[in-house]
Amino acid sequence: MRTYLAFAALVSVCCTGLAQQPPCTVPVTVIAPDLSPLPQGDAQTMASEWQRNLGAKKYELSDGTWDLTRQYLDFYEGLSSKFPWYFQPGPVGGASPRSGIVTGLTAEAFLAHDKKGPIRIQSAMIDRGPRRIVFVVENGKDINPAGRRIEAAVITHILSKARPEDSFALLTARGPRVEFRFGSTREAIRTAAQQLERPPQGKSGKGGVLDALLEATTWLQPSQPGDSIFLMTLHLEDKHRASFSKVRAAVAAGRIRVFGFQLGEQVIQITDAINTAAESLEMQVFGQYSILNQALLLSRDSGGDATLENTQDKKQYILTGDRLRLLQGTGEAMYMEATDVYLLQLDRSGPDVVLRLSLPLLSHLPWAWMRYPMYMTPCSSPATPTPAQAETTK
Repeated sequence: MRTYLAFAALVSVCCTGLAQQPPCTVPVTVIAPDLSPLPQGDAQTMASEWQRNLGAKKYELSDGTWDLTRQYLDFYEGLSSKFPWYFQPGPVGGASPRSGIVTGLTAEAFLAHDKKGPIRIQSAMIDRGPRRIVFVVENGKDINPAGRRIEAAVITHILSKARPEDSFALLTARGPRVEFRFGSTREAIRTAAQQLERPPQGKSGKGGVLDALLEATTWLQPSQPGDSIFLMTLHLEDKHRASFSKVRAAVAAGRIRVFGFQLGEQVIQITDAINTAAESLEMQVFGQYSILNQALLLSRDSGGDATLENTQDKKQYILTGDRLRLLQGTGEAMYMEATDVYLLQLDRSGPDVVLRLSLPLLSHLPWAWMRYPMYMTPCSSPATPTPAQAETTK
């Protein structure tokens, strides 16, 4: 399994409940590895390497963006051979489980710019209010027993860890339609998720995964802070009634983050939404892989996370108990990102906006990274906040 840790960022403390999102707010998550479990000498070596790389501007690209792929590969390669246990499930879960969400940051910890120049960040506040999460799950005949078991186990695990104030919905695709809208009980959704382990009975619906994703975005209207979709699929269709570009635009307009489990093999797909610029960016983000993958692209562009678990590799894939627990830990880590999110309010936003962490912050947080939406809808927010509004609650 490889989880693509794209861009993460979190910021401070404030609960906005179910209020609608103000203009030009961007959900972000900041994650910093905890090096303390390492032997003292190795932890110091990793910290020193980080300082050298910062001094050499190794991850600063010519256009002002940050090469997170190179950073993460350096970090992973520096530890994976000597300390493989470091990347196993831990208190946070996910690909780097001994990483933690960073809180207590102010607006000065972040930098933003677009083609017009620097963008002022008006405020940075963490929102831990009630969340709405839609599970969009592939339920067609192509999902094998291992994939079905993962779908059921991850959803039921998330529900078992969920806070009482959060609400959930479930919608299936490519098989018999199963629909539980917001207001359904968790027990009903849990029971439906457990039934996903069994091959579907009955006639399959006409909708594909992209269609289900587009429908799920309508369940999250009007938008509220922290709205998320948890996607479990073999892959997204190349062509269907709902196009990838339309789904991505709806996700961006609603400021919805997508957290994905891709249960099939990597696929290269070229669509109307992936033009030359997007292709270049995707190759940059995934570095040596140089691939275009719609499911991973949608998660990254929304500021979410995605993991690839190729259950269709008949020659090599075996779903062990440890593997399943690892995937459950990954789902729990994604859920934590969905519930504990920073909201940055910018003067303006749009598809060309780039966010990064400030160098003073990075010098104190070795190997920290940030996740944020790579694809944003245009927005302008000229209002200047009062000092009280701009101050981050500690």
